[in-house]
Amino acid sequence: MLGLFRTNQLATNLFLIIYVSILRVSGLIAAPSWEPNSAGVLSSLVYDYVGTQGWLPDLLAMALVLIQAFLLNILSARFRISKEVTMFSGVFYILLMSTIPGFLHLSPMLMGNTFLIIALTNMFKTVKAPSSADSIFNVGFWISMAGLFYFSNFLFLLFAVFGLSTLRNFKINEFFMVIVGGLVSIFLGGTIAFFNDALLDFYQVTFFEEFGFLDFIWEAHWSNYVVLSIFGLLVLIGFFSLNIYFQKQNIRSQKMIQVLYYFIIFSILTIFIQKGVGLEQLLLLPIPLSLMLPLNFLNFRKKDLGTGIHAVWLIGILFLQYYLLFM
Repeated sequence: MLGLFRTNQLATNLFLIIYVSILRVSGLIAAPSWEPNSAGVLSSLVYDYVGTQGWLPDLLAMALVLIQAFLLNILSARFRISKEVTMFSGVFYILLMSTIPGFLHLSPMLMGNTFLIIALTNMFKTVKAPSSADSIFNVGFWISMAGLFYFSNFLFLLFAVFGLSTLRNFKINEFFMVIVGGLVSIFLGGTIAFFNDALLDFYQVTFFEEFGFLDFIWEAHWSNYVVLSIFGLLVLIGFFSLNIYFQKQNIRSQKMIQVLYYFIIFSILTIFIQKGVGLEQLLLLPIPLSLMLPLNFLNFRKKDLGTGIHAVWLIGILFLQYYLLFM
């Protein structure tokens, strides 16, 4: 199946609809009770309309994962993260976002990922662009939007500074563009809350109720250790594959890959400021990993090896999902 996505035809994205359905239909068949550990002000607003349990929020989660996979495929193809353009990024993103039943729900992290992907796209637009004021502003704006869905995403405003400094000759006025972009989304949210007589609640939920220092919610179950091991292994593979990623890449692609490493680091750092950190915090990592792991698979000398690893990975995730749901 993986060979189907080894193409530069964006129309192949349509096959991702089948792929995401296979991996996430279990949540619709037997949706377990679920509540978010914490939720930002915009996440809470979404839950007021669609709820947190049942087929509707899980169906919306499936659609959102599919859209995010499309965006990552477009990002990878547009900025040539790898020399060979494929649809692998979307495939790996869907795989990682569907590892266990707990990942199949409409979580605040999932909703926030949409805006982090858009922010990353705007960040990459600034490479070798003499005038990038709009893109730099958008980076801060969309990251802050992600923070309104899930508080710890605000930390990525600092990531934006590191990332833009890597991609371009970052100036002090551009730093303020990022900050102003972040403040604008907060201001707009606060304005709407003000007209609804909820301004104090808006800032209370956004900046205080969701803050926590090493506030973990953990269940000592073997499946949780399996998921941590999977993501830990993939992060290690990413860091130990630095030479593979930089091999035969131009300077622009190398800088972008370096930014993805920063993304991983800041994803890990979010656990220090978020209230109610659970396994779902791992849902930040599929964004950089889905852009990096295709480089490993494309580097295999035997194409069948990558296909075999993908098949085992897919079967393993399906087994883990259905075992935890029905057993």
